[in-house]
Amino acid sequence: MSHLAAHELSLAISGRPSGIQIACNGIYLAVPRGRSTIGIWSLKSIVSKPLELEGHSKVITSMCLVCMTSQKSTLLCSAAEDYIIIWDIEKCRTAYQNGAQIRGHVIGQTMGRVQYSCFSSDAKLVALCIEREVHILPTKLKEKSTGPLAVLEGHTSYVNAAQFCPHYSSTLVSVSDDRTFKIWDVVGCELIYQSSIISSSPFISISMHPRLEQFALGSSDGVVRVYDTTEGNGFRCLNTIDAEKLISKHRYNKLQAATEAATGPVTVSSRPAWQRGNNGSVGPNPILQQEDSEAGCAILGLHFTYTADKKEEEDNPHVPSFLKPETTTLKDIFNTPPILMIGTTGALLQLNAKSLEVISIIDSTDELLNHNAFDDEGDTLGLAGSYTFGQGFDVSQTFCAVGNLFANGFNILRLPHSYNAGGKISSSGVTDEHQLDNSDILDMGRVADGLDCFTLETRSENQEITVLSSVPICANSPLKAELVPKTKHAPTSAKKSQKGFLKKSTIGGDQALTFKSSIKSSGYTEKPRSSMFSPQTRTKPQKKPDLGKISKGMERKEYPMNCEPPIELVSKIDIAERPTPVNSITFLGDGSCVTCGLANESAQVLRLPLSSGKGTTFTGHNGAVNSVFWSHDNKYLLTSSEDNSAALWCQNQTDPIMTFTQVKNNFRVDKEGDNKLDKDNPIFSKAIKHAQFYFVDKFIILVCSNTFYMYKYNLDTSKSDVKRYLTKSHYKIVKSFHLSGSQQITAFSAVNQFHSYISLCAGSNRALEVFDLNVAKSVQTIEDIHSRPAHVICQNQGSAYASHPSSSYDLFLTAAVSDSIKLWDLRMNRCVQRYEGHQNRVYPCGLAISPCSRYIATGSEDKAAYVFDIRKGTYLHKLTGHTDTVSDVAFHPLHPQLVTASLDGKLRLYKPQS
Repeated sequence: MSHLAAHELSLAISGRPSGIQIACNGIYLAVPRGRSTIGIWSLKSIVSKPLELEGHSKVITSMCLVCMTSQKSTLLCSAAEDYIIIWDIEKCRTAYQNGAQIRGHVIGQTMGRVQYSCFSSDAKLVALCIEREVHILPTKLKEKSTGPLAVLEGHTSYVNAAQFCPHYSSTLVSVSDDRTFKIWDVVGCELIYQSSIISSSPFISISMHPRLEQFALGSSDGVVRVYDTTEGNGFRCLNTIDAEKLISKHRYNKLQAATEAATGPVTVSSRPAWQRGNNGSVGPNPILQQEDSEAGCAILGLHFTYTADKKEEEDNPHVPSFLKPETTTLKDIFNTPPILMIGTTGALLQLNAKSLEVISIIDSTDELLNHNAFDDEGDTLGLAGSYTFGQGFDVSQTFCAVGNLFANGFNILRLPHSYNAGGKISSSGVTDEHQLDNSDILDMGRVADGLDCFTLETRSENQEITVLSSVPICANSPLKAELVPKTKHAPTSAKKSQKGFLKKSTIGGDQALTFKSSIKSSGYTEKPRSSMFSPQTRTKPQKKPDLGKISKGMERKEYPMNCEPPIELVSKIDIAERPTPVNSITFLGDGSCVTCGLANESAQVLRLPLSSGKGTTFTGHNGAVNSVFWSHDNKYLLTSSEDNSAALWCQNQTDPIMTFTQVKNNFRVDKEGDNKLDKDNPIFSKAIKHAQFYFVDKFIILVCSNTFYMYKYNLDTSKSDVKRYLTKSHYKIVKSFHLSGSQQITAFSAVNQFHSYISLCAGSNRALEVFDLNVAKSVQTIEDIHSRPAHVICQNQGSAYASHPSSSYDLFLTAAVSDSIKLWDLRMNRCVQRYEGHQNRVYPCGLAISPCSRYIATGSEDKAAYVFDIRKGTYLHKLTGHTDTVSDVAFHPLHPQLVTASLDGKLRLYKPQS
């Protein structure tokens, strides 16, 4: 039994519901009781006797309601082939109580059959869809009607629905069987936009977003499209939702759960699916027969719910941003999102309007909770012929009137919104299939230094997973590991040989031929001292430092938090003589240079400004460089390559100071300085896709195949003049983490800006796994984060020059080929926002979050870069001018600047528009 919908009432009518538009606004419900009689029910007491309105002589085909908050009244428009009548519900109820005659106001006569009607947001106009035209009539009750104000024509087939925009009262959107939509300016009497033929199926439903300038269209093939009405954005399509695919997946999962719950032996058959019976005999499968008899998924109704606005707090400029968790630019993300309700022939869906994640699906065969009789058997939704939604002043629920497809009646449902006060999906909304048992510890692989036997502290079940953890490091945590170098103690006295003679000291290869590093002068060449003491009498008194003034070099640098997006081109540069793909780019921590990982087996460090052309090239890999990563102290650069190795470079040296080629350590080397082959210490068998510093440069993490390795290391940059090829830097494995159920780690991320225990892994199984490196175990798994494996994970880390509240660091982005960008909240274990508009079909394009956490930049295959507002699902600007696919992007840590890199080896630097 579904607890997401309560069956309130069943109403019988004289005709088929599929041909009648009933009205519901969450306060009143208007349904034709007879051919020409209207019944008005109050949803506060729906079991009470309805108010009956009579005035038509022909069949009523359309009705709509609107609330006039200024006059505290509700208007009803009823349309038939004889009259178009406006009723004031409050005046009609007063007249009924006083025994007076109930009258309406006729605004139109013999206008034809009305398929659909709607009021404007200010209740001054009403639009009637009559055949291929839309008629606009006034609703003023005091003036005599003089016919329609305007007639909107242009559709080549029947107009199925129309809606006024709540943000612009004069803007009307109409949809038709001709598979197009048109946007009209009713006051200016002009056509604003006319779409091309979009779908192979006609549009039959429409809904306006109450908060954002968006609207959703539903077609008869089960697809919902969301469009943007913001001025200057070209009315582009933002999202596409395949409701039929979501319903099919829901039914498949329900069937799988029923099959797993069934008792008895499992029958393995080699026969095709259509020949398998319940007992293994050849015959038709009843389950398949049931699927074959399912109804279609036409989108019969759409509705956006609205949420209550939180009271805006006053902004105190003297309080730092990290102490104002509710007044940051991310506050809209943490608010309760609206719900998009989709009514189809066989199911009713509730989706998160921001992330488009499924909250609940009520199938036509699911039993509903009977609101008036809990002990009776629950009713079912049945096959629907029409939907009407209404939400009153109570923002926690929505009423839905479902017209039966094969019966002359309506079912009235009450749909509570599946959100709690914290903005999270409640347990009644979606079963959390992805929450792991905290006692399950994955196989972490073999450990080199004996940490495989230690006992780890278990995480509390009620403890929230966050990037900034308040839990101290465990007693035996791998994060306490440290590689201490062996120190050489100099002898304090000369050692004697067995015969009593003194040993000759060995001559070091680095020392001078005098056997000492320095020789003290005898002083014979110095001039004899003429005076023993001479006082200084001309010294100037030292000034006390002024504590109120700060020198220029000590001024605190801070990233501008309220900056505009960087969209103006500053400079561009070719990083190589020939076109060379750029696989990865990143800024140095202080923003003085930008680093590129190239496909020509090198990494380049370019100093700003880019027009100077100054920089350094690091060569040494035998394959394309996959990733580049700077240390927190800005001294060392870490690169990974397709040659199954990673290299660590010093900023002022062109030779690597340490190379990662073997899994466990690099302690054993031969005479030439190469690592010795060892069965217990094998080399990396596959390319290292990612390399980075971790835990504020204490560890290094390498990603290879379906495992990521955490190393402790010790660096010694000194060089021997005799054996320059020998390295004195060493590394040793601390722990290896295996991604279960995946053949390849496709994306990895961990914070190095500050101490954090959390690391994020995306695998080829399309799942995201969260590891707590403090306890060395997987603590959370999110299945099916994208339709394909995610190729990038970008955490919201800010920079050294920007501070944010702790909750903002729990946000991270993921992206996958042929899918959108998704914003996730680690604490909620769900997607909170979706971003679409760019092209990412083949190449894994990179993305980045600005240090102010207000903008998102991503590459695209249409030779452009896109800048999104993190609070909205549509892009702000499209940065054109590139000559190839934009492969990666990076924000400057100190200034509002953006660098884009393309596959033809070109960099472009952008700044805010002046």
